[in-house]
Amino acid sequence: MTRADIVLLLIAILALPFVYLHYWQPTSAGITVRIMRDETLVRELVLNKDQEISIDGALGVSRLQIENGKIRFIDSPCTGKVCIHKGWLSHSGDFNACLPNRISIEIMGQGEFDSMNF
Repeated sequence: MTRADIVLLLIAILALPFVYLHYWQPTSAGITVRIMRDETLVRELVLNKDQEISIDGALGVSRLQIENGKIRFIDSPCTGKVCIHKGWLSHSGDFNACLPNRISIEIMGQGEFDSMNF
């Protein structure tokens, strides 16, 4: 390694905490949730009203629960139940999907980014 390589490595190591603080700050609390079937918006709901929702999907009915500003899958006809095991979503940008049933939920908020950005 040359001196220039060492200097460049030190700069990268020293810049890492600043990059981390800038891009991975805690996200804001979610305000609404978008419920999608395939690529179609089924419903958009506020998270401050406790309720249970049933959504028809490709395999059957998925049930969602909104409580205390959070949402989760509570029942789905898929075999793996990965969507249920993910648990509660509450922050802007959180995303969960039941892929076999083709239902997805996405938390929307006031943050700079929501879900995935390309």
